[in-house]
Amino acid sequence: MSIPPLPDGVENSRRMRAANALHSLAIHILRRARAADRDTGLTRERLSLLSVLVYAGPRTISALAAIEDVSAPAISRNAKALEGLGLVRRSKFKEDAREVIVAATAKGRRLVETGRRGRLALVAADLAALSPADLETLEMIAGRIEQRRDSMEKS
Repeated sequence: MSIPPLPDGVENSRRMRAANALHSLAIHILRRARAADRDTGLTRERLSLLSVLVYAGPRTISALAAIEDVSAPAISRNAKALEGLGLVRRSKFKEDAREVIVAATAKGRRLVETGRRGRLALVAADLAALSPADLETLEMIAGRIEQRRDSMEKS
């Protein structure tokens, strides 16, 4: 895999070259890590929905649709399927009886964590050749990017 050149019309700066490299690597790493997702037996859409519920907590159908950037009927269909598998439970939203709130069950949390362990193992294998100093640098940079993203989300 090689990192593609910057697209035409994009400034050739250090920041844009780094963004290009990070973008390309993230796509390839996540594509490879998806192999572990297949072991969950869920479609990408259902696993993504379940992951949101596990890590962000219970949400209404409309909130989930906004987070996942899909229609409310698509969320309803996937939530119903996940409920049938015992991975989520749906209930009426107390503040608005027209809304349904969806929450992950313990079984759903276990499945997401099992999948996450598998993805992390695949990503860690990609990092195996890095030196301890390189890994420390990578952790530091990831932390800085996360801090910056968090501060931007709060503004």
